[in-house]
Amino acid sequence: MSFTMTEGGFGVGDYVAFGLLCTASCAGGVWYSAIGSRTKAVVDIRDYLLGGRAMSTFPVAMSLIASYVSGVTILGTPAEIYNYGTQYWLVVVGVTMSCVLVASVYLPVFCTLRLSSSYEYLELRFNRHVRALASVLFLLDEVLFLPMVVYVPALAFNQLTGFNVFAVGGIMVAICGIYTVLGGLRAVVWTDSVQTGVMFIGVLLVAAAGTIAVGGFQTVLNVASESGRLDLNNWNFSPYERQTGWGAVVGGFLYWTCFNSVNQTMVQRYIALPSKKKAIAALAIFCVGAILAITLCVWCGLAAWTAWVRGGCAESGKPIVDDRLLPAFVTYVAKVQHLPGLAGVFLAGVFGAGLSSLSAVLNACALVVVEDIMHGWLRLRLKPLTEGILARLFTATLAIVSVVMLVVIEKLGGVLGVATALSAVAASATCGMFSLGMACWWVGPRGAAAGALAGALLAATASLGTQAAAARGLRAPPRALGLHCTNATYEAAIPLDPETIFPLFRISYHWIAPLGLVATLSVGALVGWFFDNQRDIKMDAELFTPAVWRFLPSEAHEHAGETRRNLVNKITESPAPSSPLIIGQGVDKIEMNGEPSR
Repeated sequence: MSFTMTEGGFGVGDYVAFGLLCTASCAGGVWYSAIGSRTKAVVDIRDYLLGGRAMSTFPVAMSLIASYVSGVTILGTPAEIYNYGTQYWLVVVGVTMSCVLVASVYLPVFCTLRLSSSYEYLELRFNRHVRALASVLFLLDEVLFLPMVVYVPALAFNQLTGFNVFAVGGIMVAICGIYTVLGGLRAVVWTDSVQTGVMFIGVLLVAAAGTIAVGGFQTVLNVASESGRLDLNNWNFSPYERQTGWGAVVGGFLYWTCFNSVNQTMVQRYIALPSKKKAIAALAIFCVGAILAITLCVWCGLAAWTAWVRGGCAESGKPIVDDRLLPAFVTYVAKVQHLPGLAGVFLAGVFGAGLSSLSAVLNACALVVVEDIMHGWLRLRLKPLTEGILARLFTATLAIVSVVMLVVIEKLGGVLGVATALSAVAASATCGMFSLGMACWWVGPRGAAAGALAGALLAATASLGTQAAAARGLRAPPRALGLHCTNATYEAAIPLDPETIFPLFRISYHWIAPLGLVATLSVGALVGWFFDNQRDIKMDAELFTPAVWRFLPSEAHEHAGETRRNLVNKITESPAPSSPLIIGQGVDKIEMNGEPSR
């Protein structure tokens, strides 16, 4: 049977499997929505946004995975592999390096200070205006990213069933919005746990059934090897090549660090755990889960490629294919293997990934608006009931905006590259601000703000420029088709000479986040050195990462713990521990709320 990329269709068994799994995955959200909609829960804004800081490790780890292993990863990665080979898989090395860096550099600061929002750190280290700048960048970033999260599952559903993309997106947002608006972080985390499990089941079944359908594990490896799609030896330093080893490892490392380290959707879950040890454990589980998810998606791309080659290299399936690849391959496998319900399970996994990412972002945005914009920048504090209602109203509004913006997303192609490029703009700038604050003790508010603006401007210019060039027809050609497909050739739809495009607009999406991060750090460090008043910079060793403690001025060690004690006194109006957390080995034995561990 030929694989033509035109496969589709949804049977009764698929609808049953999809309905049962989606209902099960949302059950926890419905339960916590019922609890969260009570008057007491509406009033307790901290419990709504942070889950009472008493969440369990494994559910939080699953929620971390769900935050960034979305439908974009599930649909975008196989298409990337199908077109360009497995070089992208090396991003798992970058993911691992990123998690190690986050655990050793950024996480200790957040765990020590016990903040409600990651951006609150910027006010403690710099001032409230820097905090507001980072918060606005985050919100703009999520406004761009949310429609992508909604569009991918809606696109898969459209291809398999024929339902309108906008109708499916609206239903998806309505389901997710209800339990996120009413249930808060508890509903999000527990629902994410189940949905992440469904996602893994769906992708794993597709990978296993697809491998069997095309002739087995060795067949996939042989076909991929003969066509050059197993080649991992491209270590070209050129930033213009879409996939290289350096781009996947270094670019992937810096891109994932920008998100894992300081992004509110991640930090919000770290600080929802009661101790630093549990936060690191959750981060380790996230690392393993992310690597497994990426690897499974890579294998699905190779299996789909094998199916196309062994099926005769049909014209409609030749590279460059778009993000409809995996839904078509799932339908192909279901027909070849006579597996009714497989498409339903797969679609439930894609929906679960999309719903979990959507709910994670919506909840994080609500926290940023209340804690960072209202409390931190505007100094506006309302009655708890009013704040609880406003947080929910903002969540609902953002959900509606994500559906409206599907009109724009539908015009773009290659969601993996687009999502990476657009979301890297704010992520690189905010990560740079935190890195300046935690590592560069001479940088003050001027340096942080100048660096962030420079990084965001450069990354935005590169990102929007590359998308404009892609819209004009500039796309990297796929890898060679191999000896099995001599009858098929790739021709660009709109021939475009790359030399006619400004060099900055030709760089690979892997390098946009590093570009913004380097610009933020360079400009921020220089401006801070020459223009920040050193006497006004707060010197407290706990505001800096343990990696630079030995280099800090003596004043920082003398005032170690003052910021944290002031925060504790302000919140509890009770004496805080007199000894700073950074002395000796005590930091590993102290819970994040300042009380001794048991």
